[in-house]
Amino acid sequence: MKAAPDAGKRFADGVRSWGPHADIPEPLKKMGEHYKLVILSNADDSFLADSVPRLGADFHGVFTAEQAGFYKPRYAAFEYMLDRLDASPEDFVHVSSHTRYDLMPMHDMGFRNLVLLDRGCDPVTHGYDYVTVKSLDELNQMLGI
Repeated sequence: MKAAPDAGKRFADGVRSWGPHADIPEPLKKMGEHYKLVILSNADDSFLADSVPRLGADFHGVFTAEQAGFYKPRYAAFEYMLDRLDASPEDFVHVSSHTRYDLMPMHDMGFRNLVLLDRGCDPVTHGYDYVTVKSLDELNQMLGI
């Protein structure tokens, strides 16, 4: 069976309609009241323009692979973010549901405040010094907020 000629566009348009996980906006907003929130995404600018407002929180910075010219897990994507924020790895508490694209390269680059939001996307890998949580509410409790 052949795919319809517009199948790719219809799929991409469908993805753009997706919202965040239901358990994200409220605790993310609460976290943003205490921390500067930053996004480093492998998505392009136009996708983030659609999706970031749905998260319900204010962001200090939103960076994309399109801006950086590199996709994670390439170190250059993280270096782009660090340069734009005039920051260093110790300035971050990084939360991700992906070990390979975020937590492993960040560990290798010297980031140490790493958190895996375990949604079952990636295997829990030992030796990368990250904390595993099941929700942002759990992380907020750990952070005392």
